[in-house]
Amino acid sequence: MTSIKSIFLPLCALALAACVSPQNTEVSKRAVGGQNWPAMKAFSAEPAPSEVRRSNTDIFNEFLDLTFSLESGQSIPRLTRFEGPITVAFANPPKPVASRDLDQLLGRLRREANLDISRISNAQNANIIIETMSKRELQRAAPSAACIVVPRINSWAEFRKNRFNRRTDWSSLQRRERAMIFMPFDISAQDTRDCLHEELAQALGPLNDLYRLPDSVYNDDNFHIILTAYDMMILRAYYAPEIRNGMAQHEVAAVLPRLLNRINPVGNTVAPKNLKQTQRDWIKAIETALGPKGSDSARIASADKALRIAKAAGYTDHRLGFSYFARARVSISANSELAAADFARAYAIFNDLFGSGDIHTAQAALQMASLSISAGRYDTALQFIDDSLPAARQAQNGRLLFSLLAMKAEVVTQLGQPASAAALRREAVSWGRYGIVPEGEISDRLRIIAQLKPGKPA
Repeated sequence: MTSIKSIFLPLCALALAACVSPQNTEVSKRAVGGQNWPAMKAFSAEPAPSEVRRSNTDIFNEFLDLTFSLESGQSIPRLTRFEGPITVAFANPPKPVASRDLDQLLGRLRREANLDISRISNAQNANIIIETMSKRELQRAAPSAACIVVPRINSWAEFRKNRFNRRTDWSSLQRRERAMIFMPFDISAQDTRDCLHEELAQALGPLNDLYRLPDSVYNDDNFHIILTAYDMMILRAYYAPEIRNGMAQHEVAAVLPRLLNRINPVGNTVAPKNLKQTQRDWIKAIETALGPKGSDSARIASADKALRIAKAAGYTDHRLGFSYFARARVSISANSELAAADFARAYAIFNDLFGSGDIHTAQAALQMASLSISAGRYDTALQFIDDSLPAARQAQNGRLLFSLLAMKAEVVTQLGQPASAAALRREAVSWGRYGIVPEGEISDRLRIIAQLKPGKPA
């Protein structure tokens, strides 16, 4: 079975504008200094916090659900992992920024997850091979996939021959010896890095995704896009000496409490939240609402259904906020007032749960900032933006940084500070070149933001 990351609908640069083709991309290029756009920025490999301040009781249940189930709900009879040193290689020459991002990720895995993992040049000898192809070619074989990881396979051609048989079934493994990651080469540097993080994490460890996780890439809501401290702790536990290849769920459950106590002692001091498992019909409704197929009306209906399920199920956590956020995303063009109200509800829920410095809150704050600009409330817009910039940097989200900085540039322009606005816009574009493809879309988004028509400052 393949592990597939859903391709969610792209979010427009601001809340209440539809994504449209540029009338004149040179307008935006002149706004950042003509044809000579600033160089692409990239993130450094800053270490994540070393402790996970969540209850080990919750983490115990999450580890078992992550490890012994697939995203489809199929059970996995035994834990499997690589034994001994793990090697990773590209099958075809990577872009320099992708090579750099992989090296940074492997460094983090060694430091934070205590894995014996390294990169080699000969793909034939590697345990995990990364092969790239065009996005169109990947989607011909896996229409809903942004990137894929499969076991036992040595090439894309071999995967296409075996993708419907037991050879690519993770649940049939006795141990992990070889896995392949397939991802497009014609996507942004950020999307390439995100694929590396998520698919390498699943090649190494748990194969499931859980929407109830608020702090993990093992969650298809796409808020966290690089491995978090939680993810590193899960992988560290997965490869701890207490765990053996082939253990059944009851065997892992017997040793896991002591193991978590050892590697995450702060988790013994935090009260459990005991979040409910996520209902399959909610997951299906979210995937339909934000997936690449279906009409606008069908997406909106699915988003409505997801919100109803969340309320009926008693979700008072981030899944309720995400339900409002999802409905806002798909309702922007059809019902701007509803979208604005839903973004506000999502922001309030995320802010109450996580504070203003969290990536969930920052994503909703971007939309709140755009609404504030449209109302001429520049001080409020700046507050939303400035509160969110640290979270975007910590989460290493260049696309979000682009949108926040570009929006701040427009606010500063309205406040009569053209020099500061130009500097902010150039910084925005440098992050846009990391997070957005094609580059023409950077111009498109800049133009959309510039077309906000605020009233007089409040």
